Amino acid sequence: MSEQDLKPSYQQLEQELLALTYSEKLQHALFKIASISHDDLELQSLYQQVHEITNAVIEANNFFIALLNEEEQHIELVYFVDEKDVDEKDLTGKIIPLEQGLTSYVIKTRIPQLLNQSSIEALIEKGEIKDVLGSGEFTSWIGAPMLSGETLHGVIVAQTYQDSNQYTDNDLKVLNFVANQLASAIESHVNESQRRDAQQRLAEQHRLLEQQNKQLNITIKHLQTTQQELVQKEKMASLGGLVAGIAHEINTPLGICVTGVSHLEEEFNFIKSRYEEQMLSEEDLQDFFTELAQGLAILKSNTIRGAALVKSFKQVAVDQSSNETRNINLKAYIDEILLSLKPKLKRVNHQVIVECPDQITMNINAGALSQILSNLILNSLIHGFEEHDHGRIQIIVRSKKTAINIHYADNGKGLTGEQLSCLFEPFFTTKRGQGGSGLGTHLIYNLVQSLGGKIKVKSEEGKGLAYLISLPYSSGK
Repeated sequence: MSEQDLKPSYQQLEQELLALTYSEKLQHALFKIASISHDDLELQSLYQQVHEITNAVIEANNFFIALLNEEEQHIELVYFVDEKDVDEKDLTGKIIPLEQGLTSYVIKTRIPQLLNQSSIEALIEKGEIKDVLGSGEFTSWIGAPMLSGETLHGVIVAQTYQDSNQYTDNDLKVLNFVANQLASAIESHVNESQRRDAQQRLAEQHRLLEQQNKQLNITIKHLQTTQQELVQKEKMASLGGLVAGIAHEINTPLGICVTGVSHLEEEFNFIKSRYEEQMLSEEDLQDFFTELAQGLAILKSNTIRGAALVKSFKQVAVDQSSNETRNINLKAYIDEILLSLKPKLKRVNHQVIVECPDQITMNINAGALSQILSNLILNSLIHGFEEHDHGRIQIIVRSKKTAINIHYADNGKGLTGEQLSCLFEPFFTTKRGQGGSGLGTHLIYNLVQSLGGKIKVKSEEGKGLAYLISLPYSSGK
């Protein structure tokens, strides 16, 4: 066989070898592209490797990658290599508005584009594009959108200035595969970056929350300490008012006793002098006996009254300043509480009615019970009867199987629904700015709870206020 006959076979073999070589290079390049899209690389390094791998399969000496900012309607050249742009060899980082150029056309259509000078002129005639940015001397141009699902990240573009090297549909498919793989890598990088940012924000928020929680706990402890101090001051102020009232009340019988003793002393001195002078008559002696009997009667009644006040004050004051549990007769103890409040009650025309069986006894923190009833009565006097001259307070005690029910009611001005809803809250008062601390009812609620009891309240504006306090028979701590 002659050399002339073998020539077509050699040419065919050469073409097959070239096709096989291209196929191997393409397969190797596609594998590398697919692999690096999952590598943990910085994006700039990733862009460079994508360019190098792409250039090994198709002529991509002139190559750029642009990321889309859809909100701002522009693209940013994040990777750029072009042999014709001699004045601006590196346009990396340049921001280009989306207008009607070739790259914008790919973004608008979301379809890979293979263009040459004639097809570009046709697009210009149709109004699809206006002009070509940068050097327009290329002979072939391919661009592929970087799509990940429905998200468009940007565009990859390659162009050639050689007449002998025209891009084909296969080249466009390669570039489109590269674009899709790069889009997946960019999305993974963005997601990872967002995840790290979210973790950092979460860690910072956790740190701030811990600081705020710590500060909040300090503030709560401070408020609790302050509240306890205020409640204690409220108790001491109540006790101080009791002392002042009892002192004033005791002063009256003691003053009468002092006057009576002084008068009897004068009468005694007069009788003594008459006796010594031997001028004492039967009439003088009878008058002295009469004055003595009257004086002793006055002294007896007032000392008894003073002793009762002191006893009542002593017991109630001791109870209110201690937390000791003791056995009491409930009716007698309520009478002692009312007696201790007599200085307050005698100044007004209000009436206190008590209905309590004589036989009820309780083992209870008597001081807590004293403060509960004292605060209820004082609240009625100060707040409930503010606009009433003749108020009425009813305290009705009923014995149940396991508890004692104390019904307390006044016919004062009552409370609005809004006021009633926050009656037991600390610092709630209807006398804000007029000396009311707002701890009276809060103290009542806490004391009832400390006795293992329950308290309910109801009221209507203009129709008074009523409490139901249920206490177990044995209310000691």
